[in-house]
Amino acid sequence: MTNEGAPGSDKSKPAAMPTLGHGLIASRLQRALGDFVEERGLGLVFSAQTSFRVGTEPKDPDLVYVSKGRLSGLPADLDVDADFAPDLAVKIASRSDTLATISRKVRAYLDEGVQAVWVVNPWLRTVEVFRADGHHALLSESDALRGDPVVPGFSVDLARIFPS
Repeated sequence: MTNEGAPGSDKSKPAAMPTLGHGLIASRLQRALGDFVEERGLGLVFSAQTSFRVGTEPKDPDLVYVSKGRLSGLPADLDVDADFAPDLAVKIASRSDTLATISRKVRAYLDEGVQAVWVVNPWLRTVEVFRADGHHALLSESDALRGDPVVPGFSVDLARIFPS
C-alpha cells in the first residue's frame, strides 16, 4: 500500500502479486470467520476467487460474508453468478494499493449495499472497520475484531491473524 507503513509503488508497474503474508492473513481470517459463521448457520464465507457484482462491475474482495437471508432463493449448489452485494467485504491491502484506491473501493462497497468493510493493513498490523451506519474504527493487533451487528457474536483477536 503506498502510504505510511508500506513499501512505495510505481504506478507504471503492474499490480503486485499478493505476498505470502497477504495469503496467510486471508487464510487465517477466512478460517476464523468461516468456522464461526457455518457452525451457527449464519450464512457463508467466500474467498477471493468469488466475484460479486457491486454496482456496474464485478468486485473481487479478498473475503466476503453473505448472510443466510441474502442467500435465500439461490439454488442449493450455488451454481449462479453473485449479482448482489455481500454483507461484509474484506480488503487486505497489497503493495500496489494506494489510499485513494482503497477509499474508492470502500465507498463503492458501502454505496452498493455492503453493510461492513474491513480493510487489513499488513504493514501497520491494523484493521479499519467501516459500516454502512457510519461507524468507523481503527483497530491494532492488540484489539479484537468484532463482527457485530453484521456477523452477530463474531470476535477474533487480531494477533492471531497477523504473521508472527
